[in-house]
Amino acid sequence: MFSLRSETPRMRRFVWIVVAAVFLIHMTVVLSLGDHFLLGSYEKRNNDDVKYVHAAQVLLEHHTLVYNSGMNPTNYIMPVVPVVLSGFMTLLDRDAAVMGFRILQCLMQAASVYLIYIIAREMLGRRVAVAAVLLDALYVPNLFASGAILTESTFKLLFLLLICSIIYALKRKTSKAYVFLGLMLGLACYVKPQCALLPICLLIIWLVQRYSWKDIFKFTAIIGVCSMLLLSPWWVRNYVNFHEFIPFTKSTGNPMLLGALIKRANPPKGFFEQYPQYKDQKLFSGSDSGEKLAAKRVIAYGFKHHPLDYAYWFTVGKSIQLFESPFYSRPVPGLPRPAINVVHWLYVLTGFAGLIMLGVSRRLRTILPLLLPFLYYWFIHLPFITFGRYGYPLLSLLAIFAAVVVVALLERSGILKKEERAAA
Repeated sequence: MFSLRSETPRMRRFVWIVVAAVFLIHMTVVLSLGDHFLLGSYEKRNNDDVKYVHAAQVLLEHHTLVYNSGMNPTNYIMPVVPVVLSGFMTLLDRDAAVMGFRILQCLMQAASVYLIYIIAREMLGRRVAVAAVLLDALYVPNLFASGAILTESTFKLLFLLLICSIIYALKRKTSKAYVFLGLMLGLACYVKPQCALLPICLLIIWLVQRYSWKDIFKFTAIIGVCSMLLLSPWWVRNYVNFHEFIPFTKSTGNPMLLGALIKRANPPKGFFEQYPQYKDQKLFSGSDSGEKLAAKRVIAYGFKHHPLDYAYWFTVGKSIQLFESPFYSRPVPGLPRPAINVVHWLYVLTGFAGLIMLGVSRRLRTILPLLLPFLYYWFIHLPFITFGRYGYPLLSLLAIFAAVVVVALLERSGILKKEERAAA
């Protein structure tokens, strides 16, 4: 399934040319701009990217994973970025190691193009796959993702690999295929723990396709065992350091509390009278568990006294925030953010138009291995704060859906002949 052997030489050449072009363009941009993409200062350690670099230095020198915790071990972040960065630092100084990590991310972006072709081809055919590859290659915020010292490029690749492994497992229906899926799930959770419940999508597909309960239990067990074995070193580490079972991190309180506030405004009028302990800027003070409790109280109060506002916010409002802005915090010179905002909206609107087209043509059931992870990753963020960075992994899937519209328009205009669909 992951191979191009069944493709014509012309199609294979096209895919590899696009993959190579993406890698070379991204590498040229990150090498020429370097720390232009930093969001924080190494000295002040005032953003996630520079905190990751600092964490990698401490990990290398003291074998301790830290993050906003001085020299004490942290349970605030997952370890992949600091671990990979520290690997580069074993051979290079800090600046060269950071640049090495950026080049690795360029390679990840190029590999993602390949995976987008595979997914789109398997789900929607070669024509859509070609259009999806070009759309993703031309999506400018990918350049920032390559240059930023964050998790987005890594997770984009792993998320696409996870979807590929779902498609592969459903086609093969073998234990070996589900072992691979379980390992991909565990690996993805090392970057973004939000993936942990993704097997719910598989359960829905199994039920739709009427798998036997014997196979459902067997494949669930395989996925669970393999992903847990991969995550077990992290669990042991957390238990040794914090004397409790921490499956991923203890850092959901702050994004949950931020997400409870409509457009980050203060809680509804009357909240502080009912909960005076949060007055005088004390809402965000305290531990992760304290912020979770505050978030639950804000949400409960909001739904009780302003049910329509909060129902809208936790559905439409947060969804708009997830998709409305690109992950493009440091624009590439010559590609200003206002222009890229417009292009981003074209991708989003066209992507959702493609989903509507697939629904009208009754093809949604055939693309469940692609559609359900898209919906899952969208909805899993709604209880928390939402913005462009969290929505970024979904843009590669929207590019596939947008490609459906592009192909339909080309066919309708006569540029592509409809009867060539199977051969394309």
